[in-house]
Amino acid sequence: MQEFTRQFRAMGTEVGLWLWHSDELTAHRALRQTEQFFTQTEACLSRFKADSELSCLNDSAGEPFTASPLLFELVETALTWRKRTDGIFDPTVLKALLAHGYDRSFEEIVNRTDQNVSLKHIASPSQHQVKLNRTQHTITLPQGVGIDLGGIAKGWTVQQAAQKLGQLGPALVDAGGDIACIDTPPTGGAWLVGLDNPLQPNTDLATLTLNNEVVATSSLVRRRWQHQGQMVHHLIDPRTGVPAITDLLSVTVISPHLPEAEIHAKTALILGAQKGLAYLATQPDVSALLVTLDGRQLTYGTFKEKAYVYSRNFTDTFVTLV
Repeated sequence: MQEFTRQFRAMGTEVGLWLWHSDELTAHRALRQTEQFFTQTEACLSRFKADSELSCLNDSAGEPFTASPLLFELVETALTWRKRTDGIFDPTVLKALLAHGYDRSFEEIVNRTDQNVSLKHIASPSQHQVKLNRTQHTITLPQGVGIDLGGIAKGWTVQQAAQKLGQLGPALVDAGGDIACIDTPPTGGAWLVGLDNPLQPNTDLATLTLNNEVVATSSLVRRRWQHQGQMVHHLIDPRTGVPAITDLLSVTVISPHLPEAEIHAKTALILGAQKGLAYLATQPDVSALLVTLDGRQLTYGTFKEKAYVYSRNFTDTFVTLV
């Protein structure tokens, strides 16, 4: 059995695939098919593609839209988590994202000069009621409301891709920090995954040991841009309609499944350290690392046990809060 890899770009980020298998042709075919799976899913769920099914749904706001099983499932899942997080995770923040300049894929964002939208307040998206008809498989958005599946779509795709590859052998899928692994490499031990240091670029904060687990990180570092003379980011607080004001810089969550881990990380980051830890404590089988703006590292659950190597450049002591 040997290791096979493949790298490509999809969903606005770099994607890496790893598969251990005994047959080279079978492994390379599976990796190519997995890349195609990412491409097909993005074509359906990207809000940046005008002809995607998600864009068609958003364009039909005010009227019932007959959705594919995939789109219906993910919108339903997103709305379920909106309820479970008391509206902190909300897929209907699209208009707020657009108002703050996130109207194209991140690598294409440039400084905006328009002054048409105030940054002070945008109506809370959590007030919007999306109607789902499971019998007819229709989704009805209120007039003027749009859906952004963003991280939940990427997390779902990573989980599905890992499970497909995992049928052939030990596998790991990494899409911009959303990671899922199946089994462990035959070389022994767990998968070793470097965790970026949000305060010191190009260094690792830790190396995680993963075994049939997933990891997701939500951060204020990567997706930031200037809009109307202010620095903004992509994590909208649905309670205010503007980029979240939080004392956290990043949250990394390890759990059994994506996209749940991505949802937990985003929710905790928006809530801030104290309320974020309290939220994580209500979720089963979750461990996490929260890095504050002033550089403190707060761990929850068994995260400390999964951190294999610590960066010498980051000397603060881990504090386990239960």
